[in-house]
Amino acid sequence: MRARFLLLSLGTGVALIATLARADIPPDPDSADAHCTLAEQCSAGVFCDYAWRPGAKDGEAEKVGEGCRIEAVAKGLELRCRNGGNYSGQNLYCPKGATGTWSAGGGTPTPTPTPTPEPVKPVTPEPVKSEPVKPGPVQSEPVKSGGCSLHAEASPAWLLLGLFGLLRRRR
Repeated sequence: MRARFLLLSLGTGVALIATLARADIPPDPDSADAHCTLAEQCSAGVFCDYAWRPGAKDGEAEKVGEGCRIEAVAKGLELRCRNGGNYSGQNLYCPKGATGTWSAGGGTPTPTPTPTPEPVKPVTPEPVKSEPVKPGPVQSEPVKSGGCSLHAEASPAWLLLGLFGLLRRRR
């Protein structure tokens, strides 16, 4: 019995060490992640932080760099590559179709010039012509209940069912 336990624990230990070691492998040299710089990907890109923290509360890691990611997507940028490890680093967001000095095929592409934004012309609002509102009879609509809400009559019944369910689980 001890021999089986020893073999099982050794096998589990080797599997865990192999998993941890595999996490530190650098990206493929021909991938965009290995060439994640503004010069190699796009000159008009934006870096946004990311993080993953094991054991952290749900949603806490997503808050790291969230504002930057939202702004980048709102500007029409797309995720191009990742510069960092499994736990933290930066994602590079680039304009669609923009290129840099690196390409996946190994050749050097010609960099796409970044477009210059056109000046914004001020818009003058036209005067709004309004007609006087004529008073009329007010009609009230009956209140419609939604499919997801609980009615006041059903609440005590749901509460009792929930309590009985908890008591059954504890036994």
